[in-house]
Amino acid sequence: MSTLSTIQGIFLLTLIPILWLSLRKGQRGKRAQDQIVEALGREGLNDWCRVYVARAPFFSRRFKLSGFEARGILVNLQHEVRLIAELPSGERLEKIYPKNNLGLRWLGNTGIASSNLHWIAIGSSENPLMLSADVGFNALQSREATADMCRRVNAEFRLPALAKSDFALEKNPASLVVVSAFFLLLAFALIDGKFLNKYEWLRTETTAWLLMPGMQMIMLCALPVYWWLTKARVPARESLTLSTLMAVGLSIAYIPAIKRVDQFLSVTGPQSYAYRLGENALLMPVSSGPPNIDYAGKKEYWAQFEEGSIHHFDLVHGRLGLWQLDHSELEKKMRQFYEGHRKNKK
Repeated sequence: MSTLSTIQGIFLLTLIPILWLSLRKGQRGKRAQDQIVEALGREGLNDWCRVYVARAPFFSRRFKLSGFEARGILVNLQHEVRLIAELPSGERLEKIYPKNNLGLRWLGNTGIASSNLHWIAIGSSENPLMLSADVGFNALQSREATADMCRRVNAEFRLPALAKSDFALEKNPASLVVVSAFFLLLAFALIDGKFLNKYEWLRTETTAWLLMPGMQMIMLCALPVYWWLTKARVPARESLTLSTLMAVGLSIAYIPAIKRVDQFLSVTGPQSYAYRLGENALLMPVSSGPPNIDYAGKKEYWAQFEEGSIHHFDLVHGRLGLWQLDHSELEKKMRQFYEGHRKNKK
């Protein structure tokens, strides 16, 4: 069994019990919530809403199976708000908050661990309880339902702008910078990588370290971007999307960028190198140094030359160790050859 297969097997064996525990927790929480609803019906209480509940220690955790600790019911009474929930341990949580001192605070979508939910805090700042409307894990529905819940229990509570409408990327300087940077990176990769830069990177084993580790480092750039966006008051869901977008933009522009850097660091600039034509359109350097050039996809063109014939190519070799081939003139000759070849067939 290969190392990759072993890693995949270990991952699946770890993931299955986690998913099973999460499913069991959800089923128990739903049953407990339904039982609370039935009890409220017997009491004749009808003004209530289903909520997700999280106490402060649980809410502050960065790594957890789900974004909420328990499911509960928030009962809206005339002079007070009553919260009833059953914790996974079986402990019953019941709190009463006077309406003249609810201490409502809008928290919103606070981070990746919040499971795409929008939250409020209720109670004192020393011992708050976090609540979110139980409407599933759709961020839009969660924001709207949680905001409506705030209005329901306290009509005088002033919701912040983020609670009243979807986040506008263009109105936050940080999100606008990231979106603009992404499109600039995309434009650079397309224009320079496809049209302006006539050099092609000849991949070799000695420069393989620039590809995968470099790409991995690029993906890690998403972490500081995410942190910066959340500090700039961009909601967690949008911050995650934008930081991923930035990582994608950097990865697309990465190869065109290092090609330009290597060209800039080249001391001698383009140099002409002699190559000998071998079998299957493989060209090998006459002198050691530059890599082979494989034109296996253009065998018809090279078949017009004798095996062992010498051909010259311009290459750039910079401080990063890349070998870049200028085959712009050769491409024109190949294009003319194949166009003539097609005309002769007709």
